[in-house]
Amino acid sequence: MKLVVYKGFNEEFLSMVKEEPLVDGTIATKLNVLEFDKKTRKQLDMALISLEESDEVWVTYSEYTLIKNRVDDAIEEDGLELIIFTNNLYPDYYPLPFELTTDLIDEIEKNLNSDSTDDCSKECQRYLTIYNTLVNVDGMYYGSFYNYEYEKNDAIVSKPYYLNQIVIEDAQVKSDIDIFVNEDVDTYLRDLARIIELKPSVIGLKMTEGLVSKRIVLSLQAYCVANNIRLVKFHEYLEDDAQMEQELIDIARNDVHIANFTGFRSIKFYKNPDIDKEIVEISQSTLIQEIIHQAENSYNTEKGHSFRDIFITASTGAGKSVMFQIPAIYLAKHYQKLTIIIEPVKALMQDQKEKLIKNGYTRVETFNSDLISQVEKEAVLNRIKAGEVDLLYLSPETLLSYSIETIIGDREIGLLIIDEAHIVTTWGMGFRPDYWYLGGYINRLRNQIQTTAGKMRKTYDFPICAFTATAINGGVDDSVSDTVISLYMENPVKFIGYVRREDIKFDVKMCETRKLPQTVYESKKTEAMSSRIVKWLAEKEKTIVYFPYAQNAFDASRGVRGFAGIKTDPRIGVFTGKNVDELSTETFNEKKRETFEKFRTGEQPIMYATKAFGMGVDIDDVQNVYHYAVSGNLCDYIQEIGRVARKPEMTGVAITDFFYNDMTYMNKLFGMSRIRQYQIKKVLEGIYDVYKSKKGARSFLISPQSFTYIFNGKGVKDEGQCINKLKTCLLMLEKDFYDKYNFKVIISRPQSVFTKAYVVIDKENESLVLNSEYGKCFRFLARGRYQERQPDGSLLSDTGDVYTLDLKQVWEQFHGNISFPQFKYWYFNDSSTSKDKIAIMPSIRKYFSPRQKVNIEARGDLLLNEIREKILADFEYIGNILYSEFGKNYFTTDDFTRVIKEKYGMTQARIIANSLFDLVDPNMTCVKRRSNDSSAKNYYLLSNGNFKEYMRKAIIKSLIVNKITKSSESSYSSYMSIANDEWSNIALKLLSIFDYISYEILGGEEPEIFIRLNDPQKVKNIVLGNTYYSNNYVNRAKQKHDRDISVLLKFFNGLNTDKERWDYIEDYFLGYDVLCESETVVEPVSNVEMSKAIDKEKSYPTHQYKKWMDLNLFFDENDHIIVDKIAELGVTIPEYLSTVLKKSDWGNNILMSWPSKNVLICQQDTADHILSGFKKKGWIAYRIYEVDMEEISEVLK
Repeated sequence: MKLVVYKGFNEEFLSMVKEEPLVDGTIATKLNVLEFDKKTRKQLDMALISLEESDEVWVTYSEYTLIKNRVDDAIEEDGLELIIFTNNLYPDYYPLPFELTTDLIDEIEKNLNSDSTDDCSKECQRYLTIYNTLVNVDGMYYGSFYNYEYEKNDAIVSKPYYLNQIVIEDAQVKSDIDIFVNEDVDTYLRDLARIIELKPSVIGLKMTEGLVSKRIVLSLQAYCVANNIRLVKFHEYLEDDAQMEQELIDIARNDVHIANFTGFRSIKFYKNPDIDKEIVEISQSTLIQEIIHQAENSYNTEKGHSFRDIFITASTGAGKSVMFQIPAIYLAKHYQKLTIIIEPVKALMQDQKEKLIKNGYTRVETFNSDLISQVEKEAVLNRIKAGEVDLLYLSPETLLSYSIETIIGDREIGLLIIDEAHIVTTWGMGFRPDYWYLGGYINRLRNQIQTTAGKMRKTYDFPICAFTATAINGGVDDSVSDTVISLYMENPVKFIGYVRREDIKFDVKMCETRKLPQTVYESKKTEAMSSRIVKWLAEKEKTIVYFPYAQNAFDASRGVRGFAGIKTDPRIGVFTGKNVDELSTETFNEKKRETFEKFRTGEQPIMYATKAFGMGVDIDDVQNVYHYAVSGNLCDYIQEIGRVARKPEMTGVAITDFFYNDMTYMNKLFGMSRIRQYQIKKVLEGIYDVYKSKKGARSFLISPQSFTYIFNGKGVKDEGQCINKLKTCLLMLEKDFYDKYNFKVIISRPQSVFTKAYVVIDKENESLVLNSEYGKCFRFLARGRYQERQPDGSLLSDTGDVYTLDLKQVWEQFHGNISFPQFKYWYFNDSSTSKDKIAIMPSIRKYFSPRQKVNIEARGDLLLNEIREKILADFEYIGNILYSEFGKNYFTTDDFTRVIKEKYGMTQARIIANSLFDLVDPNMTCVKRRSNDSSAKNYYLLSNGNFKEYMRKAIIKSLIVNKITKSSESSYSSYMSIANDEWSNIALKLLSIFDYISYEILGGEEPEIFIRLNDPQKVKNIVLGNTYYSNNYVNRAKQKHDRDISVLLKFFNGLNTDKERWDYIEDYFLGYDVLCESETVVEPVSNVEMSKAIDKEKSYPTHQYKKWMDLNLFFDENDHIIVDKIAELGVTIPEYLSTVLKKSDWGNNILMSWPSKNVLICQQDTADHILSGFKKKGWIAYRIYEVDMEEISEVLK
């Protein structure tokens, strides 16, 4: 029997299908999901059960969705053959074959895009059962299905219906229409509508490299084959306008007041950077005109707002700020448009603003909490909305924290500039995830109808213009495409600037090619740097010294810690973003400005700084850039050395005293920001737990504090870092799911989500509060606590009853001039004495107190009253094993994990080891710590016998634990003052990391994060281990880091002359592979048998185990799928787990090994060069989810 499923086809096509339908009825009825009900499902189920062996029938994909589980059963039990034909003329988004009412459209969009938990109508439920999106393209609505065939079920055959075999010609022909394919399907659907309307003969195509864009191009190719359209590579054509150029010159002279301006400069660009290194010179005027033309196209309704974004790389000093300031002023003069400039560094915003104002242009503002007071904020917002500001500088965090109308009112955005655009994919995936979220936010502004304060307005039409000095075009490390994809740029006009700087020389001294003991390294490094400082001061050479950490810069300036004996001098300034001396914000910013000015004038010719210093700041006479240790990749290094010799005819020097130990800083910084697969999985589990607790509501808020325990450990210093890591995890999940399933399985919004707070109102002042102007914002919730007995025997009562306070309503009606995060901060910090304090609800604030709602769910079959004794027993076990295994010896978290993984499993053991010490002994009273900089690891020592008591203390003293211990239920909810109960805070995290509870704290200080689960079933399958899941973005980050180190090592260690280095840099930025295959980060021992290469004392032998089943505890749950498959082959169990290699840290990647057979299996995120290195030794090596079952069976049997 055969079931054929037709996906995305219209009524006309289905009327000609040769097979019989599974159930009778009109085709319109089969397509109209709004009429699907229980009867529809039952008819389909019964018809499927009644199929005979010879039957061949068809259904629509919508019908298939209703009975998918029944079809899966029929495949397995009855041998049903399933074939899905997809309408590949569309990229998995299809025109809806039924009408939607306006009210239903609003309801579906509200359900998909907001945190509403309102009941959904039957029609809305029916729609969302079949479709997971709703996209409006010029009045036509499209939807996408849940794409079950992407779940890699071997029994499902999925075929595109239309041929797509067409060559994309590289012909110099004029196209009728040009399109750019990126990772955004919505953009392509608009282009497809234009194609259908215009009926072109030739289409010009450009595309980014991405999984989604490749699927879209396959769809376009099918459309072209079906409609006899030629497809050619798109070529750029630029034209100059002499009349416009004269106006631009007038703006440069009379508005911006550029000193001694005689005309626009010519800048070197690569003519065809994808092909060769031929150079062409392009005037700044041409680039400015192109920006203006694209902006004007975006405003043109007659041409359907058809425009292109712009991506420009140009070396430091090429005048990038002029290239966006002049278009901004032109667009303001002609169209009254506002230009928004996204800058990464506050000092850079302020510098550009002050320079414009000094030159006489005053229609510019920065909107930033550190640079302007609260009173000035309101004044700035009023200026913007009144049309008195044309250039507005913002940080991405500021933009994401506000609704756009709060900032600009009814103003129209004319142009959006992303300065230092390389940061989007570098800092964005590291310590500033809001940069990575920026593209999604901008994409929603341009493609989703904005609704604010009950008003609906059209989408915003404006181009993005991205500027950077350093971006790699093509090749393995293609950061240009990464940035274009991340920002959802539309068909960008790309200008790739000439990389070489003949005015920069290199002074690279190779001091040591092997690792040194840390004290020896610091001494030699300090000696080398100190001698250079003496010379720079004597000859008054203006020099920037870059350090990996702010603390390094301060230590060097004071000659302390690892910088003992270094030359110190008052003529050396320090400029970092870290407030080491804990000055007030105002004092700290003033000190930075003063330091910057002294450096600019030469009063302090040497500046100790971190990488952000100098970014875009106009100092043209820097003679040297010295790197104490390179902390980023080659891109970052070139960005930093580009700050020398910006004055014509000047030559600058990039100086490095290179030690092999320098790479430790790069490893440390990556380790601090790195996301692990187990953390991704724990975040997914947490999200699914919240989803279940919401009784199936797909839109909900998560409290970041409930997830921070996942990221505690080495290198994570505060909750803010944990929350940034959570944001990064969420976006990695969102993007990876989109790549795999071609629709958004999960959506996250990092900006603050308006929510409600819990408060207790004093009983005697309750009427005063409820009858005040704020009274409508309160709603009764529960009676307060009365005479609850506490652990010490005392009785506790609330001062009144519990209410909800609608913070969103208070903010919008009474404090809309400040950001919501600031509003929440001042609400929760009412007792602050800061002079910047904003009084929230001042007339009644003293009559109520904040509370947090605590929801606790016991894991598995546990009851809450069983948990206390279980975790105390865990503490006893851990204390005993640590004392017995290590005694008075130092150990690492890896050692800790190893000794407890048999009881807890690898994933949970790792979380416990990384979190426990910081939670129970943050002041290092009992657990001593020391850092080994050469290995980038922390070492721990139990200094006395009190560690068990330190673990027990939080559990014994916690008010919440005392409360739930009396409950024979599996869940608990209460309104408490968690902020004043530190023991309960710690206790909840401990119970969570030991996997006894999941919990939420609602109404806390941190803003909550919006989550939308479009397909909970896919998440459930991963969480329960039914579907293997590995996040590709995590794997790529590790592999990229390893490659970055290899690139830098070759640059410093393998090259000699300036020409060799600039050749290498140019090849690197043009996407050539600058590494030979044999070059790796760690030099392995070659040509040896594995049995001789492993360190048997440090590796974990398995001779005490007999069966594969005995090893299950050593693997993550998701690994069991593969381990079980290997076991089914009948091969012997591995000889070693956690295999350590002699004189190499590659063993950190080995999960299991058979040294006698030269076979090993690695973690999934093992880098390519490590896997290749194993194979060059003659070993058979696999990543765990890439095991060749046939080969390993042959080798190991």
